[in-house]
Amino acid sequence: MGLTRSPLFALHVAAGANFANVEGWLLPANFRTVEEEAAEARRAAVLFDLAPHGVLTLEGPDGRRFANGMFTNNIRDLAVGRCNQSAMGDEKAKMQGLLEVAHVAENRLLVVLDGVRALDFVERYEKFILFDDVELTDRSEGHTVVHLAGPQASAVLAAAGLPAPAVGEVASAAEVHLLGRDRTGFGGVDLVLPREGAPEAWSALRAAGAGIGGSDALESLRVRAGLARWPVDMGERALVHEMRLVERCCSFTKGCYIGQEVINRIDVMGQVQKKLWGLRMEEDAIPPTEAEVKLDGKVVGVTRSGAREGGVARVIALLRKAAWQPGLEVEVEAAGRTVKAVVSDLPF
Repeated sequence: MGLTRSPLFALHVAAGANFANVEGWLLPANFRTVEEEAAEARRAAVLFDLAPHGVLTLEGPDGRRFANGMFTNNIRDLAVGRCNQSAMGDEKAKMQGLLEVAHVAENRLLVVLDGVRALDFVERYEKFILFDDVELTDRSEGHTVVHLAGPQASAVLAAAGLPAPAVGEVASAAEVHLLGRDRTGFGGVDLVLPREGAPEAWSALRAAGAGIGGSDALESLRVRAGLARWPVDMGERALVHEMRLVERCCSFTKGCYIGQEVINRIDVMGQVQKKLWGLRMEEDAIPPTEAEVKLDGKVVGVTRSGAREGGVARVIALLRKAAWQPGLEVEVEAAGRTVKAVVSDLPF
């Protein structure tokens, strides 16, 4: 089966993109070097194509109450014009995915998925809708998502005649929804666009001063910011505490939800034995996922995701307590080689 093309594919070709397989989609890996694209995102504003991210709506008077009982963050008290990130979990609090929930209008929630197929999301949660007055609808076929990252994102949006919500805020303009969301450590906005209007919106933002970047630069920015991504940094046995997602994704005052008892117990007792940390190494290659991390010959963790920028490989790894020490020297074994690495707290 061939790779799915973004509605922005023709614009990417015209801009000279080098393409790669990103979650089953044919998307730009880069237009320039990683260093150039990431540097522009740090000082100005850069557009990234997030076509694989599913879009759904929850509509009806019971929408917030229903979502509040499913996900880890407080959606019950989410006011119109606000958004937050949540984790999906099972009864044992094992993570099943991440999502952003935006209260875009009275009785209407907009959901942007991270690494979770919309069809799987609908199949998983429709069975919980029994007596609730709420309708769950997959909007992915008619919509796409782009991200504008960087400290000048607000200025670019204003120049394009669009509102510029801060992180945690939502704004709408015609059929475009804008969710304040930091995916890089430098601020930014997700734009949920009608599929047919996406090329025009992308071109308008380019004309307003936005640069363009590919998945390689976005991954480098994300890794350096220490922001966990589903499922590459996680897997279905992960806990939110292990993934450093508690502050961003969890509420401890909102009442019952799936997995709540386990999450609360872990938060009170602090009993996690492994957690995401950074590894920094002077290497040409990025270690593959699940490469063993060793300390004094003993396995203390595995690599998860990584990126190379400026001659340095930075890796997010799931490490056991024995290696939770910034500056600690460890070894990574991958592809028959042993490479020295230094443990770093996150963000790098």
